[in-house]
Amino acid sequence: MSKKAIGGILAFVFCVIVSFGIQLASGPLYHQPLAKINQVTVEGHQQKIQATKMNGEDKGEDIHLTAKYRKNELDTTHFSKGEQVFYSQEKIGEKKRDGFVFFMVAFLFFTLIFVGKKTGITTFISVVLNSAALFLIIAIYRNFTNISLVFFTAIYTVLSIAVTLFLIDGIKKNSLQKFFATLLTVFSAFFICFIAMEIFNDKGLRFEDMGVLTRPYRPIFLSGLLVGAIGASLDTVVTVISTLEEIELKNPAVTLNQLINSGKNVGADISSTMINVLVCSYFSSAIPMMLIYLHNGWPFAQTVSMLLSLEFVRVLCGGFGILLSIPFSLLFFQLSRREAKQ
Repeated sequence: MSKKAIGGILAFVFCVIVSFGIQLASGPLYHQPLAKINQVTVEGHQQKIQATKMNGEDKGEDIHLTAKYRKNELDTTHFSKGEQVFYSQEKIGEKKRDGFVFFMVAFLFFTLIFVGKKTGITTFISVVLNSAALFLIIAIYRNFTNISLVFFTAIYTVLSIAVTLFLIDGIKKNSLQKFFATLLTVFSAFFICFIAMEIFNDKGLRFEDMGVLTRPYRPIFLSGLLVGAIGASLDTVVTVISTLEEIELKNPAVTLNQLINSGKNVGADISSTMINVLVCSYFSSAIPMMLIYLHNGWPFAQTVSMLLSLEFVRVLCGGFGILLSIPFSLLFFQLSRREAKQ
C-alpha cells in the first residue's frame, strides 16, 4: 500500500475519532442549555421527551421537554433516543451537530490536500476567507442600513475574486488577466439583468417569498444576483484561460490565432453544461414547495410563476456571466500575449 493511501486512511480515522469525541464530550463547553434524550413519546402533534441535562449547575438532572411533531417533518424535526439537543424553557430548539460538522469540514480539508496538495490548501483558505468576508459585509451593512446592500456586495465581489485568484495563483500576469476578465464579466451580467428589471419595472417577478424580510427586498435580491454570478463567471474564466495556458506550455509553437480558436471551442463545450448546472442548482430548491402547491390545487402556471420567477432571473444572470466570460477571457488572454510579443 502506498504512503498516500496510508495517509488517507489515517486522516479518515482521525476525522472519525475526533468528530465523535467532539460530539460526545463538548457539551459542558456550551453556555446554552443542553440535554441528552433518553426517551421519546409521540402524542398527537407533540413529542414528549425525557432527557438528562448535560451542562450547567444542575448537570445530570432529568428534565421533561416538548417539541412539535409532524409526520412529514415539513416544519418540525423528529428526535430519537441518544441525541443531544439544545432547549429553552422546556422546549427543544435544535440538535447538537458540532461533531458531524467538524467531520465534514475536516474531511473536505484533507481531501483537498490529497487531491490538490498546495493548491488544495490555498483553496480551503480562500473559501474560509470569502465566507468570513461575506459575513463581515453583512455585519457592516446592519450598522449602515442607509447605504444600499448592493454597494457592499460590489465591494465583496471584488474582494472575493481577488482572494480566490491571487491566493491560489499569486499576484502575477496570468492571475491578473483572470481577475479583470472575471470582474468585467460579473458586473456586465449583473447590469444586463438590472437594466432589464428597470425597463420592465420588475413585471412578472414574484417577491412574495421575500415578504418576511424587514429590509427592502429588491436590493437584497440584486445583491444575491451579484454574488451568484461570481461562481459561474469565475469558473468559466479560469477554465478557458488555464486551458489555453496549458496548450501554450505543451506546444510553444502554437500561434495566437490557434489558441483563440481553441478557446472558442472550449468555451462552447463548457457553456451548455455550466448553464445546465445553474438550472439544476437553482430550480432544485423549489421542487418541494412546487409539490406542496400543486397537491393543494394550485394551477401549474401560477405555481411556476410564484416559485420560479426569481430563480429564472438568477439563472439568466448566471447564464449571461458564463456566456460573457468566454469573449472577455479570450480578449484579456489575447491582449496579454500581444503585449508580451512587443
